[in-house]
Amino acid sequence: MLSNSTSTMLKKLTQKKYRKEFGVFTVEGKKGVEEALEHAEVELLIVEESAIDADMGVIISYAEKTGIPVERANKRDVDAIKQTETFPGVMAVVAMPDASLDNMIHEEHIILLDRVNDPGNLGTIIRTADWFGVHAVIVSEGSVDPYNEKVVRSTMGSIFRTKIYQSEYMVDTVEFLRKNGYSIATLDLSGKDISQLRKGRKQALLFGSESHGLADNLREITDASYTIAGTGNAESLNLAMSVGITLYQLNS
Repeated sequence: MLSNSTSTMLKKLTQKKYRKEFGVFTVEGKKGVEEALEHAEVELLIVEESAIDADMGVIISYAEKTGIPVERANKRDVDAIKQTETFPGVMAVVAMPDASLDNMIHEEHIILLDRVNDPGNLGTIIRTADWFGVHAVIVSEGSVDPYNEKVVRSTMGSIFRTKIYQSEYMVDTVEFLRKNGYSIATLDLSGKDISQLRKGRKQALLFGSESHGLADNLREITDASYTIAGTGNAESLNLAMSVGITLYQLNS
């Protein structure tokens, strides 16, 4: 049975303000928890008693050997704390890594996202960037919280291998990157064909929001713009898909 303090904390962590206040977030499922144990600082492990099998036993054993507290949850506890329709048997409370622009500027490539609102899109972008070896993502003010449980779930563990910085004013953030040697490229309907994008040192790729595109004050301070040309009748291309195509081109 979970302690009252743990149950209360887990309920609070479904809200951004408490994640920020406590400096922690949650991840569910064996895959996500294993990634967290390997790449992040896990503060607490919660396991469902009825779901303990050989694989779960390995996770519990590792946590106990490394000094991570483990609490067991019964069905009533699970019904109160689960974030999905079916609880996957294990959850971890993970410390948010320290994030600053200073520890971003050693990365060769950075993804910049202006007002991305859909948690599934953001999670998929983080996962896609990880696939292409890009481990730095900056989200603007007004974006969905990258530690939202839906975002974390969509990353499939990639969030634990990615530096994420939440900008308070994206224009200043872009100017900071430019002063530190980054070229800023964006996707725009009037840009050059994406096939002309070439890989280089210190590149930041800037993408606008799903519904509003790129803010004018950001478009004005970019160094180049590119277009992913289509031949069909769809109004626009999904944001995560645009990021994927751009990173594929960058690595071609």
